[in-house]
Amino acid sequence: MFDERPVAAIFRTALFNPSEGFIRDQAAALTRWRPLLVGLERKGEEVAAMLPANGLERALFALRGRGGAIERRLRAAAPKLIHAHFATDGLRVLPLARALGVPLITSLRGYDVTRSTAALLRSGRLSWVRYALGRKRLQRQGGLFLAVSDALRRQAILRGFPEDRTRTHYNGVDLARFRPGEAPPEPGLVLHVGRLVEKKGTRVLIEALAGLPGARLVVIGDGPLRGALERQAGPAVQFLGALPSAEVAQWMRRAAVLAAPSLTAADGDAEGLPNVVVEAAASGLPAVATRHSGIPEAVDEGVTGLLVAEGDAAALAARLGELLGAEMRRREMGAAARRLAEVRFDRARLRQRLEEFYDEVAGRW
Repeated sequence: MFDERPVAAIFRTALFNPSEGFIRDQAAALTRWRPLLVGLERKGEEVAAMLPANGLERALFALRGRGGAIERRLRAAAPKLIHAHFATDGLRVLPLARALGVPLITSLRGYDVTRSTAALLRSGRLSWVRYALGRKRLQRQGGLFLAVSDALRRQAILRGFPEDRTRTHYNGVDLARFRPGEAPPEPGLVLHVGRLVEKKGTRVLIEALAGLPGARLVVIGDGPLRGALERQAGPAVQFLGALPSAEVAQWMRRAAVLAAPSLTAADGDAEGLPNVVVEAAASGLPAVATRHSGIPEAVDEGVTGLLVAEGDAAALAARLGELLGAEMRRREMGAAARRLAEVRFDRARLRQRLEEFYDEVAGRW
């Protein structure tokens, strides 16, 4: 049967990095718009997507942001808009959007706002260097920018993104997949989920755990710091590597507390709003986290969890110990966290809002 829904081309250079399944899930949730995944390389699980025919075409598209079989096939698909994830990818496909005569929506997710121009230039990564030099062009010509938290939106505006075209749009959570467990959590089990990079604060968390006898830490995720963190950790810390979303959800139903000690890295890299904090709330799992970027928008201090200053291992240990020793309080916070997720982060409601953004941008183009 012919699908008459308007087409939204969803662009991400790598479809998808292990920590970016939320982009795939957001696209799959669309109902009134038909998602068409477009990228330059396939990573992780198999997804139906429009990709370059060969390495040469990939290289040319990466340099020019348009042309080749991807542009020809997209013209045939007649998308009404392109939605890029991360501003680096927004700049990359800006030439394609202009060639096709369609608006470009760009999701802003963290480092693409918070990293300084100098840090981007020093990174040695071509896409980041190009973004540092071309950010103002994206800010002028982009149709709409969607920041994943109010805090990130404020930072984006300070960095030159247009206030009238920069909105907040949270990542949604699947409330059926991430839900409270029926069995009681394992006593003393602290869960930490994220890519193992500086901004996740894992080093601080392992230091804090040393002051919590009887606690056990499970770390889900992988990344460049894993080796150093494993050497730092004691026997009470277990590293599981990256896991599928369904397995993460199972661990959230087993844990007593989520630890999300995010911090601003030395190069300015920071969170927008970590998905794991939202998923924990939906799972009825109270969090001990930091007052960092958008985290306070998902952790209501004293109601759904507890907040500490960035990098403060002693305070982190104290607040984790406080919750681990208070079963009734954890239960009350977990129930409040679930209610917060239902009101603020329900994927179905946010999918509807995203499609309204699509309608708005396509309608005025």
